[in-house]
Amino acid sequence: MATATATVPLTRESTSRFVTVGGTRLHYHEAGGGPEVLLCVHGGAPGASGWGNFGTNLAELSKHARVLIVDLPGYGRSDTIDLAGGKYRPYADVFAAMLTELGIERATVVGLATGGAVALAMALYHAERVDRLVLVSSAGGVPLFSTTPSEGQKAIRSYYAGEGPTREKMRAYLRMMMSDPALVTDELVEERYLESVAGGEERRAGAESAGVPAEPLWQELDRITAPTLIVWGTENRVQGFDNALFLLRQIPDAQLHLFKRTGLWVPYERAPEFDRLLLGFLADRPAAPASA
Repeated sequence: MATATATVPLTRESTSRFVTVGGTRLHYHEAGGGPEVLLCVHGGAPGASGWGNFGTNLAELSKHARVLIVDLPGYGRSDTIDLAGGKYRPYADVFAAMLTELGIERATVVGLATGGAVALAMALYHAERVDRLVLVSSAGGVPLFSTTPSEGQKAIRSYYAGEGPTREKMRAYLRMMMSDPALVTDELVEERYLESVAGGEERRAGAESAGVPAEPLWQELDRITAPTLIVWGTENRVQGFDNALFLLRQIPDAQLHLFKRTGLWVPYERAPEFDRLLLGFLADRPAAPASA
C-alpha cells in the first residue's frame, strides 16, 4: 500500500525566495514545475505586492506550471531601483535579467495594472524572453472614452498626500477598485494598509504615486509578436475597459475576455474563472507541423 507523501502548504513564507540581479535583491514566490513558466507581475497601487495580487491563484496555477510571483522593485520585499529612465522599462529590464539568473529562457508574462505595462515593455524590448502575454486591467494603453485621470488613478495618487496613509483611505480605495464590496474585509484592509506603510519614505518613493513619467508604450504595440490574452472587468474604475479595446486593436495577435460585475482585480475577484481562462490560453497552442 502506497504511503501518501506530505506536501508543504503553499503559504506566503513557504514559497518566499530571493535572487540578486545586478546588485538589486528581488523577492518572489515560487511553486510548481515543468517546462511552462509563468512570471506574474503585480500592480503599482499603494500596498500592492506579488503575494497580495496573485497569492490566491498560486495553488491552482502551480499544478500546471512553474509559477514565479515577483515583487516589483520598491514594493514588498524587493529593493528599490532608479526609475529615472521611465516607469516601465527599468522594471522590464530587471525581470528579463532575473529570468537569465534563474536559467529560464522564456516565460509567459502575466501583468496586472502597472504589471501589465511592465509585461508590454518586456514583450517590446525583450521579445526573445516572452512566450505569451496576459494583460489584466493593464496600464500602457490609451483610454478611448474614459476620463483621465480616472477615479481610481486619483485615489492612488492622493493616498500618500494630505494626512498620509490611513486605513480609511485604503478601505475606500479597495471598495472602489472591486465591484463586490463584500470582498473588502477588515483583514484585507489591514494587510494592504500595513504593506503600504512598510519601508518608510524610501519605499514610498519607488511607488507609482511618486509620479515617474510613463513611456508611451502605446505607440509601439503593433510590434508585439507574442500571442496575447487581454482580461478586464467592465466595472474597472481605475483603467476603464475602453483601454482593453485599444490594446485589442493595436496588438496583432490578441484576444479579449470581459467579466461583468468585476473591477480591476480580476485574479482575486474572479479567481476560479481567471485561473481556468489563463490555463486554457496556455493550453491553446498551435499543433506542431506534421512530419513529411
